[in-house]
Amino acid sequence: MNHFKFSGHDTFHCRQQWLLKGVKLIDIEGYSVLNKPDLAISKLGVGKNMVQSIQHWLKAFDLVNENHELLDFTKEMFLGDNPFDSYLEDEGTLWLLQYKICKTQYASIFYLIFSEYFNDKISLEFSESQIIQFIENKLRNNNEREVSRNTLASDFKSFVKSYAAPVKTLKTIEDDFNAPLLELNLISQLSAKNSFGETVYRLNRDTRNNVPIEIFTYCLLDLLEESKDISYDRIRKTLGSYFCLSNDGLDKMIIQMCEIFPEFVYKSDAGIRQIQIKGITENFQANLLRNYYEI
Repeated sequence: MNHFKFSGHDTFHCRQQWLLKGVKLIDIEGYSVLNKPDLAISKLGVGKNMVQSIQHWLKAFDLVNENHELLDFTKEMFLGDNPFDSYLEDEGTLWLLQYKICKTQYASIFYLIFSEYFNDKISLEFSESQIIQFIENKLRNNNEREVSRNTLASDFKSFVKSYAAPVKTLKTIEDDFNAPLLELNLISQLSAKNSFGETVYRLNRDTRNNVPIEIFTYCLLDLLEESKDISYDRIRKTLGSYFCLSNDGLDKMIIQMCEIFPEFVYKSDAGIRQIQIKGITENFQANLLRNYYEI
């Protein structure tokens, strides 16, 4: 079995309303309804392949557990009389989803592009063939089962449609702009083609002053799990990469977090930089979201 996972979305990128529709249906009917095509089609108002795609994205965004149950985070975000942000209108919610889709690695191409592909690259531009070759080399070096080029190409197309608004033409349709993570502006589609005639994309690495500090801190604690410290380098390769933060941007976020929350201490000893956590209460992480959403 591959450590990485590809396909499952049936060529569809996640649409703006799909997560809420899927979560509500599971809450009312149970997850098993998604495995009953005719019933799920009528309940969700989408085609059969889209039902399968919704299942895929619910897992990719870590909204259901291994037993196909809604997580507490999911219930607080989407359900109840006063949900955090069921319609994904707050940009902080989009950063949470961006963190989750990279961290879970259920849709592995997201993690591989954001966290690994640019590790040794000077240029922030990329194309389909470059990403496919990178993944094929990754699988080969890890002695993992080969994945067909068609599957990887389908994953790549789903990935870029999740982030990069297409260059507007007469053929551009509204559905091309119907993706929740587009607003984050993490990836741009360039107008010029490369020497092979491929569309070229660019990773928009930046300081990103629009990442809410409560969301950044929540995600950092999620990375830590039970640990009491985390190296700067690990933060850079995970959360910093997921959010396309420049080194300056990541430094600013960490310094701001430590200034606002005294539970976090930024230390640099013998050239080793790390964040240490002290005196975190049991409800600290959950309260970060409640305070952010003013619940």
